[in-house]
Amino acid sequence: MRSIIILGLAAMLAACLPMQKPDTPEPPVTRAKPQRFDGLAMLASVVAPERDAIREPHRFDRAIRATDIDGLRYFFYRPGDQRSVVGFSFLNDGSPKVNPVGLKKKGARREYAFMFADRARENIHLTINDDVKLSGRFSHDNMFREMHFFPRKQLPTLQVLVGEGLLKVTLPTGEPVLFDRDTMEVVDGALVEGPIDFNRSRHLRHNPEVRYTGQYIAITVAQRGEAPRRAKVWGQTKFAEVHYPARYPNRRCKLSPKFIWDQRPKPGDNDPTLRMLHKTDDELFAVIEKQCGWNLAELKPASPYIAKAGN
Repeated sequence: MRSIIILGLAAMLAACLPMQKPDTPEPPVTRAKPQRFDGLAMLASVVAPERDAIREPHRFDRAIRATDIDGLRYFFYRPGDQRSVVGFSFLNDGSPKVNPVGLKKKGARREYAFMFADRARENIHLTINDDVKLSGRFSHDNMFREMHFFPRKQLPTLQVLVGEGLLKVTLPTGEPVLFDRDTMEVVDGALVEGPIDFNRSRHLRHNPEVRYTGQYIAITVAQRGEAPRRAKVWGQTKFAEVHYPARYPNRRCKLSPKFIWDQRPKPGDNDPTLRMLHKTDDELFAVIEKQCGWNLAELKPASPYIAKAGN
């Protein structure tokens, strides 16, 4: 009898308990896909330099990525695992006016590379390289010109003007330069270019004929097969040219690169790093005024400060 009562109470308690649902698997956690890095969108943004001087770990830290546009690439690095664009380039490997040889056979090329290491103001510059592919020797065939623009107000930008078939580059001075998207030839703006010189004599051949026609200052250095900023190459004395076409349209000033870039190797260096000697654009302008006898008063109010390497 007692066992019957116990069984009855157990049945009543079981009836009062909530129904147990069968175990169901938890829904899978869906993680958002990482957003695709858009280098072209970043290049189109008009921004001031993010710092004044290059941080040493990022002075030569870059990788190259091609884009959907033939001949157009951008350079990037990964500070803190976040991609940052530090330059872009485009290649003319054959065009009617500048590189007709490239239309007949592969190899000959002119490349524009707008560089801004660590997104800093310190070393914003444009390198133009004509590779004539005549001898097969780098030091004989590659003709370099490097251009520095002042004052350095912003990082160079690149916009793809799809409907117009153009690439719009904005220089550090804020001035535009337009390139034909198909031929990669300069068609308008603050730069003009001449055709590649295919003279078979490397001694008579000219470096890239690219000239600044804007409102500010451009310093240009040129060299065959070697760093253009050197004051001496293979025993020969080299010169930098300063152009201020808005005020001195028919004059160019020649001065030694030693007044602009440090030519001395540091302890442990095999070569000098050829860094700019001046911390501010104003300091550089003072050198130009002294060496060239020019008046740069109109440019000084727009000159930003170049400080020591920061964060």
